[in-house]
Amino acid sequence: MGFVNALKPLQLVRSGQAESALDKLARSSLSRILRLMLPATLATSISWLFCQLGFYESARNSDAYWLMVYTPAPSSSIAWALHDLATALKQTWMFNYINIYDQPQWALIFLLQGSFMVIGALLLTVRMSPRWRTAALIILALWTIDLSHTMGDPLTGPASISGILLAELSLTFYPQRLSSVSKFLTAPLCLFSLFLMSYTGVAWEQASWTRVLFRFASRYLPMDKAGSYERAYGTIGAIILILTMVNSPTMRWLLSRKPLRFLGRISFAIYLLHGIVLRSVFAWVLFSGVNKAEAEPDGVYPEHGYPVPGFVHCGVATIIAGVVILTASHIWHEVMEPWFGKMTSMAEHAVSASLPAVYGVNVEDEKDPILPIRED
Repeated sequence: MGFVNALKPLQLVRSGQAESALDKLARSSLSRILRLMLPATLATSISWLFCQLGFYESARNSDAYWLMVYTPAPSSSIAWALHDLATALKQTWMFNYINIYDQPQWALIFLLQGSFMVIGALLLTVRMSPRWRTAALIILALWTIDLSHTMGDPLTGPASISGILLAELSLTFYPQRLSSVSKFLTAPLCLFSLFLMSYTGVAWEQASWTRVLFRFASRYLPMDKAGSYERAYGTIGAIILILTMVNSPTMRWLLSRKPLRFLGRISFAIYLLHGIVLRSVFAWVLFSGVNKAEAEPDGVYPEHGYPVPGFVHCGVATIIAGVVILTASHIWHEVMEPWFGKMTSMAEHAVSASLPAVYGVNVEDEKDPILPIRED
């Protein structure tokens, strides 16, 4: 997040276009909000409609833990349905709450907060020299640890600002200088980063390697709001992985291939739509031909639920769901993203301030000034 948001402004600053960088950062404040909220609102509304129409009932009545726990029941009336939709839309952007119609959207509030941290950090440091900017960003990254802890994810700030540092690094001569040794380090570092990101806070005690990671984290890493170290390891692993990509010509070449670029373009759509597909199409295929089984009520699982079928059945359902997710995400990117961009541009234009000519705008363009503009 920090890497992507910071790359263009830093390129402008390094080319002597600080004013253009400041203008871009100012515009990013509004556009970032809308480019997150508009797609998330539509995805939640689609999921809400699917739920009310009963498309999620197979998932809700299954013995598959995630499907059953994070699939709500249809509302009891139209009035309650509208109330539940409004509540879900609101809770997406609140800490310590979950959007019941699209649980994966829990991360959006952290993305939004991280984006604001990135914009603020860049505004503070954009006119500094690269060395002083790097030093200031390191201090800011450390300072945001406490702020991030109050949000429930102690590494949101450090991770976001680390992205700026990585973007700064990518624009220097260091990646080129390190290219001779990166070929020996790329594979080990990539594997190590993936190893860290594979840590799970659920049943960590059942494997020796997760027990080792847990013991290390309990001494040196901060917990998230759920009392887990998943986000800490995920953040550290992602930083190492991006650092490896920045310094590795091989990784940059690999990631520039068309299939991966395609996945990158539709990645946000995949994030928004995969939960909808899993609780509808995936569940329909997964439990087709499966009869409900008796289960002991334990306060979590239903008394009569669809048991998870065999490996082949699960494999077929996964392949079909994957195809549907990719297809739907591609359509979303081609059809909806331009619309979101247009709506964002319209909003930016609507709220843009017209300034007097002394600031570069003709006074005659001031259609409806709040106070009369002095002629002298």
